[in-house]
Amino acid sequence: MFIIKQTRVFILLILALSLITGCQRKPAFHYDFETEKILDTLSWKCKTIFSLSYKHATSGQKSLEMNLYPSPYPGIALSNFNSDWSRHDTLKFDIYNQEDISLRLAIRIDDAKNPSYGDRYNHPIILSPGMNHISIPLSSLHTSGTDRMINLANVQQVILFLVQPERKQTIYLDNIRLE
Repeated sequence: MFIIKQTRVFILLILALSLITGCQRKPAFHYDFETEKILDTLSWKCKTIFSLSYKHATSGQKSLEMNLYPSPYPGIALSNFNSDWSRHDTLKFDIYNQEDISLRLAIRIDDAKNPSYGDRYNHPIILSPGMNHISIPLSSLHTSGTDRMINLANVQQVILFLVQPERKQTIYLDNIRLE
């Protein structure tokens, strides 16, 4: 009888543990590009080639090398993360611009699926040559057309891209995070 009770308790513990782990939320918003596994979570635009690099890392040993070729919007889309940003104050990331000239990077943040241009956050970021530490207060995330505050409890996607580069540009991205 004792063994049957222990077996039942063990089975109940296994079921409870599987329910807890099965219901966990998507991972927090943090990308530091240390393993190949992270590449499977990224979406990229046409004419963009990604690889992990030991150059210009600011978190751990690796960064994401992005080779952006002439096309309308080469870049990266991040969407496999916990969409609730409401407990955070700032979006931060580090980008190394290896070019000798400044680059105009665009950031787009969506709080709905496929919003129109005017119903999402769109903002240019000027990347100086060398390392750039970007910090965006979440309180500044307003849509381009309606000036509506982005719903921080429902962020769906973040896209970083160049607009129509005339030649191949290489940048290194690392330590994308919420604070």
